[in-house]
Amino acid sequence: MVNKKGGKKHKRGKNQQNESKAIRYKDEKEDQEYAQIKKCKGNCRFDVLCFDGIERSAILCGAMRKRKFVKVDDIVLVSLRDFQDNVCDIIDSYDESQARKLQSKGLFPDAIKLQEENEFNETDDLGVDFIDAISDDEYEEEIKKELDDKQPEGKASHVDVLNSDVIDLDEI
Repeated sequence: MVNKKGGKKHKRGKNQQNESKAIRYKDEKEDQEYAQIKKCKGNCRFDVLCFDGIERSAILCGAMRKRKFVKVDDIVLVSLRDFQDNVCDIIDSYDESQARKLQSKGLFPDAIKLQEENEFNETDDLGVDFIDAISDDEYEEEIKKELDDKQPEGKASHVDVLNSDVIDLDEI
């Protein structure tokens, strides 16, 4: 194709895909199952919880390596092995919207929690609760109280110095 725009700027939008791909459903004849990734082990190996209730070790198939990335709590389609019951192969992954469509169709249990449900409305792993937020004024008052408690008596705090119009060098 002839470049009429000049330079390499005509290639900028090459990899952008606006339309979503078709959802791949599991096939009962080929022993496939939906699963959720529980742990990443490295070297394209994962621990997955299959929706038939069995926890298995999964290996990312060669066609997906370095092309599609999966992370913990992603919903994937796995192919079960006939000769090994505790090992399976990851053959497809679903993004958040596709996983919600699958869940609304009843293809996997409602007990499976998806990522958006617990992002900021629950207590995170560090014990920080994001539900109770305070206003900026209350936050500033708490900071001033903490600074006043730490300030030795007889000296002006830096908050008082900043709030005053005239700064006397002898006070500092």
